[in-house]
Amino acid sequence: MSKNKKPAPKNNGKPQAQGAKRNTGGAQKPQNGKPQNQNTAASQWTSGSKRKKSNFSAIALGFVGVVVLLMVLIYVLTKVGENQTSTSSAEPVVLTGYEASNQPTLGDPASDVKIVEFGDFKCPDCKVWTETVLPELQAKYLDTNEASFQFADYPFLADDSTLLALGGQTLYEQNPDYFWPYYKAVYANQDASKVRESWITEDYIVDLVKKTVPDADIEKFASDLKNKTHQANVDADVKAGDDSKITGTPTIFVNGTKVDNPTLENVEAAIEAAKAS
Repeated sequence: MSKNKKPAPKNNGKPQAQGAKRNTGGAQKPQNGKPQNQNTAASQWTSGSKRKKSNFSAIALGFVGVVVLLMVLIYVLTKVGENQTSTSSAEPVVLTGYEASNQPTLGDPASDVKIVEFGDFKCPDCKVWTETVLPELQAKYLDTNEASFQFADYPFLADDSTLLALGGQTLYEQNPDYFWPYYKAVYANQDASKVRESWITEDYIVDLVKKTVPDADIEKFASDLKNKTHQANVDADVKAGDDSKITGTPTIFVNGTKVDNPTLENVEAAIEAAKAS
């Protein structure tokens, strides 16, 4: 997610040249019939030229200063106007085209407050949010059935982001309870130094599932993952994210409205507002 203008260049040298031309062509008559001493005359013209140059420089410098000041003032007022326009015309981002009936869910799906996260398993900020903010929300709202929480895939950081998303979706389709151990394990094993590198393989995901979801049917999981059996579900999440004008992850919605800067404080404020409405 410049309007700077260069100030008009100073007209250096020209005023002095014109002044010198006038002085040279405007010699005075000798006083009292005596020719004027040339050195005295030269001194007079020189000093006169210096005085004129000094006066002109002061005036020019003052004029340039005024112009610069006006330009700065205009720029500041323009930026203020732009900010005011942006603030007044900003509209809340609304969740669009999202299908909630087949998504991994924590809490009571029938609750009045519904939280949705769009995330990328390779996103370092998603990892931080999952490990710091979500546990607080779960203890306060999800475990008490005051709200529900759903995760939607929005893989975009690298090609293997989609493979990780497909792994989660494949486990979810086998058994919804299998998704959340996978969700935590992927973030726990995230390598923040390889965010933009594609290093995740199918074998890596299968091994991770073996360790974290021992009850899963590994053979079926590996087959479905390889054949991309549930890719359409991941694609549907991505389309909903695009339709909702998501620009990054994590993106959090509460009752269909995006929470700007989804800190714990801001998400809780959105939840409380939704409960009161």
